[in-house]
Amino acid sequence: MNLSSIPVVKLPLLDVSTDPLDLAVAGIVLRMKQLAKTSPKFIELTHDRQVRIQISTQQGLARQIIIDQGKVDTVSGHKVEADFNLIFKDSDHGVKTMMKGDPSAFMAGLKDNSIAVEGDLKMLVLFSKIMQLLPPKLPKSVEQKMNQARVFIRRKFGR
Repeated sequence: MNLSSIPVVKLPLLDVSTDPLDLAVAGIVLRMKQLAKTSPKFIELTHDRQVRIQISTQQGLARQIIIDQGKVDTVSGHKVEADFNLIFKDSDHGVKTMMKGDPSAFMAGLKDNSIAVEGDLKMLVLFSKIMQLLPPKLPKSVEQKMNQARVFIRRKFGR
């Protein structure tokens, strides 16, 4: 499905739009807020930092992630100059790259110029470490069921 075919509507009450990248970043921030309260690794990475990370597109969409002494917040747009700016060629590419969760996908995007980086490159390392903490750990029993379902689907549909 082409994500950019979805009409983009601004939802002012939530300070978010229906743009796929905006929704993805807002979801990432919600997970980061949860980790700020529950994950010792996340708390260790962010407890003494004041950072603004902006994720944007070449078309002008932007959302900033604000990390302030372990607290996480977000704001849409270019409100204040960010310490680090990650610029994707479009929303679809940004969502697909971020959801892969693979640092090599970012590096490939930097090589082919579909991703641009502005600002302090040390923040790219911090952002990469934070992104690796985002996926929740599944209990062993659930993981076993997921693997059984994958095997079943491969047998049934040949993929």
